[in-house]
Amino acid sequence: MRHLNLEAAIWSLFTSTEFFEGAARECDVTVEWFGRLATSRKVANFGRNNQIFDTFKTMAADFRRGAELAKFGDYRFIWDTARCVRGDVRGMMEQPLHSWMAEAEYKDFTNIRVGRLSDYARLIKQALVNAMVGAESFYNSDPDYADRRNDDDAFPGDEIVGVYERSFGWHKEPLFRSLPDPLPEYVIDRSIACRTGDEVPWTGVWYPETGLEQHSLTFAVKELQMQPVYRVIKTVEERKRENEGQRFSRPETIAIATVWHPVIPSARQAVTGEDLRAKAGEACPKAGIWQPMDIDKLPRSYQAGEKMASLGSAYGLTVWRWIADC
Repeated sequence: MRHLNLEAAIWSLFTSTEFFEGAARECDVTVEWFGRLATSRKVANFGRNNQIFDTFKTMAADFRRGAELAKFGDYRFIWDTARCVRGDVRGMMEQPLHSWMAEAEYKDFTNIRVGRLSDYARLIKQALVNAMVGAESFYNSDPDYADRRNDDDAFPGDEIVGVYERSFGWHKEPLFRSLPDPLPEYVIDRSIACRTGDEVPWTGVWYPETGLEQHSLTFAVKELQMQPVYRVIKTVEERKRENEGQRFSRPETIAIATVWHPVIPSARQAVTGEDLRAKAGEACPKAGIWQPMDIDKLPRSYQAGEKMASLGSAYGLTVWRWIADC
């Protein structure tokens, strides 16, 4: 079953100013390491190497500026900064670093220091991409871009959970802090709705009316155009089976217009010890928001004693699970 609190917490982490500032700190550490090493070796051709040194300093400043702008609702600069990292890294790798670095130092620089920054940049870029260009891509009538209209370049389905969990194994020292335990509780605010194509009224994590089965949460930015939701129609494994010999890193998705609702922290911790359930036809044992076990069905609010509804479950009987207070 999908875990709303976990997924919302990860989306919030990857789009936080704290996360953006973490990328800046990675640049700071590398600036210090690279400068100290180059100086100690008395590198003759420090001109080109100085360009690498200056590039990291510039990236650190840009990530910090992006974090500051994000506090005021402007995410364009931090997204552009993250997108530029790959090109900057490619330029660094073209320099003759082997001519003055020992093999262990070269691996330290490329695999650890550059690798950590690249992972930060990739996660930031993916977390923000649909907020920045999702609607533009969805409504773009240019036939040259038709094949890209349905591609989810963020975290399709529940992919963000796997990305978060795997990130702690990518590097010897974790990129970022782990989420709090217990998790904060998040609730869906159905009093606010925003349809794909409309102007976003609030910056944060949003929940699609399609439900989360084969879909994902998203991050949207106030005053930008609301994006579509992306439905996973073929998993990576299914694509591999149908195209033997080919490699796929992304599932196949299709973009769909929908209505979105904000996912907001309730200032409470998520329930971990109580797994309260009720069957269709039974009296509601506790007031609050209840989620059908059929994940493609939408949650509902019930009052204590109210009859639990039957939704024609694929399992034969609708079972409801309590997820939050109203």
